[in-house]
Amino acid sequence: MSRSFVVMSVIGGGLLSAAIALHAQTAAWQPPDEAGQGQTPVMPVHQEPHHRQLFQHGPLRIIDLQIPPGDMSWFHTHEWPVFYLTVADSQTRTQIFGEEWGARGRGGAPGAATRGGPPAPPPGGGQPARAGGPPRFRPRLMSDVSYAERAVTHRIHNNGTGLYRALGVINETGGGDEAVTEEAAGFAGKAESANRWFRVYRVALAPGEKTSAHQHKAPVVVLQDSAGKGTASGPMSFELNEPGQWAFFDTGARHEIANSGSERLEVIEVEVRRK
Repeated sequence: MSRSFVVMSVIGGGLLSAAIALHAQTAAWQPPDEAGQGQTPVMPVHQEPHHRQLFQHGPLRIIDLQIPPGDMSWFHTHEWPVFYLTVADSQTRTQIFGEEWGARGRGGAPGAATRGGPPAPPPGGGQPARAGGPPRFRPRLMSDVSYAERAVTHRIHNNGTGLYRALGVINETGGGDEAVTEEAAGFAGKAESANRWFRVYRVALAPGEKTSAHQHKAPVVVLQDSAGKGTASGPMSFELNEPGQWAFFDTGARHEIANSGSERLEVIEVEVRRK
C-alpha cells in the first residue's frame, strides 16, 4: 500500500469525521413548530439570531433586534433588565413559551415596562396619527425591569408590514443605588426616565454645537435618537449618522458629543447603573 494512499485515507477519514460532527451539531438546532413546541436549544436573548449582539463589556450588552415583516424570532429567555430604543416600527405579537399568542403593539416583551417618548400607539400596534398627513414615527424608549424578578421565555412575530428594529441595552447586575443624584452621577439636568438599572438623559444639539467634556460614575451607552450627523468622542470616537447608532464610554471616561451636521441632533445617554 503506497504512503500516498494511506495519507489520503487518513485525510479522507478525518474530513468524514468532521462532516459527521458538523452535521450532528447542525442537526441539534431545531426550530419550534406552529404550536411553539420542539425548539432546540432555547437560548438566552443575546444568542437568538434576530437579537444580534453588537457589544459586551462585563455585565453590559448591546443587542440589535431586527425582525422583517412576516418573520418570527426563536424562543429566547430574558433574565436581566433591558432598555430598548425602537428605531423602526411594525405591528407585532408575542408568545410566552407554553402559552397562547397574545397581541402586543411594538413587539415589547411581557412584564412591567417603563415607557417614555412619543404617545403610545393605538391598540394592537401601529403609529400615532398625524393630522393632515401619514403616521409619523420617532424612536421610542422603553425599559423592562420585570425580568429581574421573573425570567421570561418568549418569541416575537412581526405580523405587520414593515421592519421592526430596536437597540437593546442589557444590565446583568442587581442595579445601582437609587439615592445617587443626577449631579453626583455626572449628568446635567433631570433624567427623562429612571429606575434602579437605567437612567436615561436626552441631549439635543443644534448644528455645530457640542457638549462639554464630561464623565460619569457608571458606564454609559449613547444612542442616536434622531436623524442628523455627529460624533461621540472620548478614548474612542464613534460616528453618529442615523437613528440607532451607538457609542460606549466606561466609568470615568471623559467624552463629548458634537453635532457635525446641518440639522438638529438628538441622542440619549443611557446610564447602566450598578453598585
